[in-house]
Amino acid sequence: MKTENTRILLVALLTITLSGLMIASGLVRSTAKAQSNATEMNATSNATSNTSSSTDDPVVVQTDAAIIAIKDGKTDEGRKHLLEAEKLMEGRPSIADSEKRIEAAIKALNDGDSNGSISQAEEAKKSLVA
Repeated sequence: MKTENTRILLVALLTITLSGLMIASGLVRSTAKAQSNATEMNATSNATSNTSSSTDDPVVVQTDAAIIAIKDGKTDEGRKHLLEAEKLMEGRPSIADSEKRIEAAIKALNDGDSNGSISQAEEAKKSLVA
């Protein structure tokens, strides 16, 4: 009887320990994911608050997002924003100069010149908000 009680106690302790480890493991993983999401949300918030223009023009918004992404070393994300800005500019002859600047920014980024890309994108933005 004593051996049976010891065995039951051992199994119960083992079960509780394993359950605790599984819960702790899931908690660490979910905390890491939550922290990652918070970082992404903070970056997006910073991108929005760091813009120097208060415009609703989607081209300017995309250009700002591209500049911030490239400055943060996220060249692929920056390229996507530049391509989206270029697409939004098509068919608008009044902003042809800005479109050429965005195209130059994309080319510079493709050539590995992040600083040149940022410079061209900033010039495009200046033309758009002027």
